Amino acid sequence: MSVPEILAKIQGLAAAEAAGEKNAHAELLKAIRELQLAAETPLETTSRMNFQIMQNISIRVAVENRFLHVIAARNGAPISATDIARETASDILLTIRVLRVLTAIGLCDEIDNQLYAANESTHFKILPGSIAAEKHHFDLDFGMGGKLVEYMRGPGIQQFADEPDAVTLFKYAHGTDVIFGLLEKNTEQKQAFDDYMAARRVGDMPQWFEIYPVANKLGELRQEPDAALMVDVGGGPGQELVRFKQKHPEIPGRFVLQDLPLTLKRIGKMPDGIETMEYDFFTPQSIKGSRLYFLRDVLHNWSDIKSAQILSRVVEAMDPEYSTLLIDDYVLPDTGADLRAAEMDILMWLHTAGLERTVSQWKNLFDKVGLELIKIWSSPGGNESVLETRVCRK
Repeated sequence: MSVPEILAKIQGLAAAEAAGEKNAHAELLKAIRELQLAAETPLETTSRMNFQIMQNISIRVAVENRFLHVIAARNGAPISATDIARETASDILLTIRVLRVLTAIGLCDEIDNQLYAANESTHFKILPGSIAAEKHHFDLDFGMGGKLVEYMRGPGIQQFADEPDAVTLFKYAHGTDVIFGLLEKNTEQKQAFDDYMAARRVGDMPQWFEIYPVANKLGELRQEPDAALMVDVGGGPGQELVRFKQKHPEIPGRFVLQDLPLTLKRIGKMPDGIETMEYDFFTPQSIKGSRLYFLRDVLHNWSDIKSAQILSRVVEAMDPEYSTLLIDDYVLPDTGADLRAAEMDILMWLHTAGLERTVSQWKNLFDKVGLELIKIWSSPGGNESVLETRVCRK
């Protein structure tokens, strides 16, 4: 498409978003990327990609030295580079050079020469979840990037860690097969990981129980005192159960958060009504016949071989006539994947030796373990969906 054609498309999508059309925002962003590619020369496109690393480095320096925190603390009033450097015990020249990049990419505003003010992005970037995301991605991904060429020319790329002697890029760079081994040893990265996971789907992003109409789908529930309503398998900090109970306090039954001891120890006591249970999802599931079993962002961490093992443990515990397994995860189209989804797939390869799956890949995985895909409930304009599955009824 030509630049005028894409501009017309953008105007139409902007109007649709203003009118409240749910899918318009994602399409608008996609069209804006198309406009940039159409306007750029090939040299400008490749140069922009080559220099992206400079932005990442500048952001990480700013986060570590709390430049944006100091700017945001002025509540909209401008602050000089001299004052920022003094309050953060930083070199004045380095402060100016880094903020030159940050203002160019919109993370704060340049009011005058060496004078800065916070904007909406500044305040968002200093949230605990945003800081955690920065540490999580930069500190780990740049370590792998620095070893990539050496790795490709040495052992070569191995996408999965199914075999004991597999050498993943993560292991080559960080010493453990995947990220979870590192998190057991690195408390700062573990805290960053948990904070990052807990902060996702903030603001207007729909929650899983809004994507999947759970309150309308439960039907008649078992009344036994120990009957489980929902088991969150590998649920991390437990934010999904907490948010669900806050939204639907009227729904009865046991709510059980399962994860490894390291994670449960870190989160401490959960709100009333939520049990915690130490559990390794490769072992037999002790809670049988729950109305719902729930896996959020679990299976994308694992290969098909390992994911089939995890799912098989859930299937063994499910009541074919009563239980439903909900999987909250990315679902990529077989063609035309969004950039963010494609990037997430590469991230899963790097961090966990896993993958983001297409519709066809999900169906193939379910066939292996005796699950039937009832429906894919998609979020408006997003890639994450809730897959509703049940045990195949022969």
